[in-house]
Amino acid sequence: MKRLVVGVDVTSVDRIAAALHRHPRFAEKIFTETERRRAGTKPERYATRWAAKEAVMKLYGEAGLRIPAYRAIEVVNRPGGAPTIRVGGEATEIAVSMTHDAGLAIAVVAAPLGATLGPPALLPPEGMRLPARPADAHKGTFGTVVVIAGAVGTAGAAVLAARGAARAGAGLVRVCVPAAAYPVVAAQCLELMAHPLGAEGATGLDAAGVAMLRESHLPAADAVVVGPGLGRSAATEAALVELLGALTCPSVVDADALNIAAARGFDWRTAPAPLVLTPHPAEMARLAGLTTAQVQADRAGLASRFAAERDVTVVLKGAETVVAAPDGRLHIDRHRTVALATGGTGDVLSGVCGALLAAGLEGFDAAVAAVTIHAEAGALVEAERGRAGALAGDVVEMLPAAQERLRRVLERRGRR
Repeated sequence: MKRLVVGVDVTSVDRIAAALHRHPRFAEKIFTETERRRAGTKPERYATRWAAKEAVMKLYGEAGLRIPAYRAIEVVNRPGGAPTIRVGGEATEIAVSMTHDAGLAIAVVAAPLGATLGPPALLPPEGMRLPARPADAHKGTFGTVVVIAGAVGTAGAAVLAARGAARAGAGLVRVCVPAAAYPVVAAQCLELMAHPLGAEGATGLDAAGVAMLRESHLPAADAVVVGPGLGRSAATEAALVELLGALTCPSVVDADALNIAAARGFDWRTAPAPLVLTPHPAEMARLAGLTTAQVQADRAGLASRFAAERDVTVVLKGAETVVAAPDGRLHIDRHRTVALATGGTGDVLSGVCGALLAAGLEGFDAAVAAVTIHAEAGALVEAERGRAGALAGDVVEMLPAAQERLRRVLERRGRR
């Protein structure tokens, strides 16, 4: 049996008739030209369509979707007279029943969970988990993420990863960057805690920066994100290898940290912390000693083998992102969202994953949830802004809405 999302509304025909009489532009603001032609001069027809629009809004709210405007919701009639619902000019799978009696207009709308209701909903996979968000929580409930990223010229990567963690629900975010990049990052992270690393003028992560991390920041971390925009200087390479050996809490390793580890032959099995690696195909090729074409030819198989052999969780990014756990669990995200094909979205993903780790999810669960939330945010950006021209910052701003609509689906599943 299909699970349904339902909306119901009852309104007074006299109230709508009065609005039509008192405000000549009321009909134009609320109803489309097609609806006005169908309703003619009969207030009960306007009232039933008003009720249907209200019911659709309630349905969208229950589904965790952005509620459309009145005029974006259109009640049209199929050949033969049966009503149907369009939103934003597009057909939907919403069924509608309308009637009026004894001065009341009544409308009921329903749609299968995950039906086409406007922007495509990316249903969470079975078994996906999200951290609880209790009403009596405080910032400590959701953990502290320490983001170690950025260098002179690539400070934006640190900002995107840190803001991704914050928008994904982390209680506190510390973004630690080389001292020379600190002013740029601090100016863009007002809600976060920015910290300079190394001596004054340090342009990249170095031994002094790692010492500061070990003393002042890693002890406070519930999760770490390391790698976006670090650069590849010799000092940074040496410092990164030292840092990987000092991580003791669940950590996300991304971007330049992966490239350095590959170049230095770092043995992931020696890391004391549970690790989530988030390579794109070229980075995966460097880690595995293969070509990018070889990686793409066997994405799921390679990710699974690497995860099991190196005792890490692998998130192999791409059009169908693969998540592989060391114990053999495998998830393939089948959603393709071209709005995510722009620089910086991978940094955002690493921050999202860090936030979920800090809130208590283990590596595989955090990675699956992060990939799904990230894809949903991309779909929302694509629906609002189009398939070209989206920025990673746009994805950051859609993360709360994306997580909330997925959370509502999971909550409904839990009540069945």
